[in-house]
Amino acid sequence: MRFLLFALTLTTSLSHAVIVPSRTVMLFSAVYSGVRVKSEHVSLSTANLFKNHQEREVSKEWEFRSTSKTINVSHEKFETIRALSDATFRVTPGDDAGSFGTAFHIGEGYILTNQHVLSTSRNNTTQCKSLRMQTGDGKDSFDCERVVYCHREMDFCLIKMKSKKPGLFNRNPRQIQTLPRHRLRATRSPDYAGVFAAIGNPAGQGIHYSEGSGLQPYRRNTWLFFAPVHSGNSGGPLINQAGEVIAVVYAQSKYGVSEDGYNMAVPLYRILEELKEKIAGSEDLRFFENSLL
Repeated sequence: MRFLLFALTLTTSLSHAVIVPSRTVMLFSAVYSGVRVKSEHVSLSTANLFKNHQEREVSKEWEFRSTSKTINVSHEKFETIRALSDATFRVTPGDDAGSFGTAFHIGEGYILTNQHVLSTSRNNTTQCKSLRMQTGDGKDSFDCERVVYCHREMDFCLIKMKSKKPGLFNRNPRQIQTLPRHRLRATRSPDYAGVFAAIGNPAGQGIHYSEGSGLQPYRRNTWLFFAPVHSGNSGGPLINQAGEVIAVVYAQSKYGVSEDGYNMAVPLYRILEELKEKIAGSEDLRFFENSLL
């Protein structure tokens, strides 16, 4: 199986997580498995994804601080994490059934993800093919209805998904319009010193939540961030402290666990600018604009 998240060289199938110890606020925490609700807190299982598989060695201090199998959060914090995760999905790319990525719902069946999640070969920007999406709890899945617009270089896609037809094993499939949706903010000036969250499907292990401190502008189409991500987080949301999606995760650096590491996301304001230029006057653009805060 292959898991999608690009390195700076745009190479897929990476085998490591990028984690900056001093900027990590919360490690990969499972949202739908290994959750124990207690009277005083909620205990979340952490994924064993932080080991450095590169030449750079993990310091003993970081390895020691990272070996906890659980993280405890308040009930209020878990409710927030769960609500955000309910609108984030596992995705199987249209041209590679052995790969996994992430997407998130913005309403009425529209999702945002990466172009390389739609097409691992990078050749397809217009066709659904066999793209599939599954909810984090694994109870519901959805098919691609149409690709609205993809930008290969910026690495994003706006896609319309559809509900499955009733079948022998699911006579009442969930309607896509009932799915939770993310709140979107196409800001140009986020709180660069704030804490940001990434939600995705790291290493194909299901939906996980992580947090890191800080954001940096890098290029016109890119922000650098430090919430831990792993191959499989491709196409997931980058979320500010207000619980609003401000960017789409698309790449990671090559440094693994180190102070040199960073991850990359395309800001929503750039996606909005591109959609305004390429699908001006469309019903799809009107929906996207109306979805913004």
